[in-house]
Amino acid sequence: MTQTTAPALSHPAIWAFGLVALPLSTIGLPLAIYLAPFYAGEMGISLAALGTAMMIARFADICIDPFIGATSDRLRTRFGRRKPFLVAGTAVLLLGMTQLFNPHTGVSLTYFLGWLAVMYAGFSLIQVPHRAWGAQLSPHYHERTHISSVRQFCSTAGLIVSTLVPAIVLAQPGARSSDVLSTLSLMTLIVLPIVVAINLYATPEPTAAPVSPRVPIDWKANWRSLRRNGPLRCILLVLFVGFSAETFRQTLTVFFARDVVGVKNIGLIYVYYFVSAFMGVPFWRWIAKRSSKHEALAMGMVIAICTNLAMYFLGKGDVALFTAMFIAKGLCFGALDLLPAAMLADAADVDTAITRKSRVGLLFAVSGVVTNLGLAVGQGASLNALAWVGYHAAGETNEAALASLRLLYALVPSAVLGIAMFIALHYGLTAVRHERLRMALQRRADAKAG
Repeated sequence: MTQTTAPALSHPAIWAFGLVALPLSTIGLPLAIYLAPFYAGEMGISLAALGTAMMIARFADICIDPFIGATSDRLRTRFGRRKPFLVAGTAVLLLGMTQLFNPHTGVSLTYFLGWLAVMYAGFSLIQVPHRAWGAQLSPHYHERTHISSVRQFCSTAGLIVSTLVPAIVLAQPGARSSDVLSTLSLMTLIVLPIVVAINLYATPEPTAAPVSPRVPIDWKANWRSLRRNGPLRCILLVLFVGFSAETFRQTLTVFFARDVVGVKNIGLIYVYYFVSAFMGVPFWRWIAKRSSKHEALAMGMVIAICTNLAMYFLGKGDVALFTAMFIAKGLCFGALDLLPAAMLADAADVDTAITRKSRVGLLFAVSGVVTNLGLAVGQGASLNALAWVGYHAAGETNEAALASLRLLYALVPSAVLGIAMFIALHYGLTAVRHERLRMALQRRADAKAG
């Protein structure tokens, strides 16, 4: 079969690109897992209020994602389209993180919501253009999986750091959650500017066709073309349902491990979890190459569902079983993160075929909107559900409340993730079909050039 002629990327360029994910994931995990227990337990803000605030901040972030993506597609500077956004996003993110992770005594819900919204905006300014940039680094089906796997390696390494730090810090006499967040913010303040600078210097950005910035964005036409893209619709549904399910479970992990199982140091167990995820990345890349990306993704979801269901039967003292199941769940983490990004890059080629334009930034912004919706639903629903059943964030011993927590943690996410698995199996853009599409796009480009 004839292959597309674009040269392969150098390994240093790919790794320079992927390094940006390391500090982002180092502070991304505390946002999902540790922030709510910290502000509820040490700052005295109610779980229901925190859950609602997280939803509001996510929805505010959702409003700006499409504008970031569309603007990064149209921006033309001598530095490139995506690079200026990474510089601006780094400054915004570090400002929001410093304030959110180092609050003074007696902060209000407004303080939490405001700086959380700033931090989310910084994430979007970096992640949306950065992922769009990654999708355009290569036109090849399997090399895109390689790029996503390198980014996933770095992301998982950052997650390991974000779990090792709590384990080390909390082992010190008198240490509290506030000390963990303060340490993580200091590390990110140093590392993030360095890796962004390496990325800007060492990774090429494909040259974009000229575009008139004075022509307004036709949002209605954009929406119509997105609806015509079947693979895109499929992966967006998977992202929304899957992130809703896993964020719902993740947000409850600290409470479940502490009050149901009796785990003393959840940070250490998360280290095992992400080491397993780190080691599993090559496995999922191998599975995707020998079958297809969507089938490998569905397999990862099956493992996640099985471990979720098994945790329903755990009780006080089952720390070893909980740890073993967490390690098994960690193995599938790479599949649930790296494969959708690679699939979305392929779906962007379908969009190019439909619109005759390169709108990768817009597509990754839309995926960011959908992902943030899933995160908002998962965080808000889980914390409000805990408040609804009368759960006490500082520590719970009531059997009825613990039974409700067990059901919320194990069964609800399993049912929702099963829906995502079913949707993923209907994604039809295989390697063969994608190569045909790429060759058609190449012929179109050659005819236009000639």
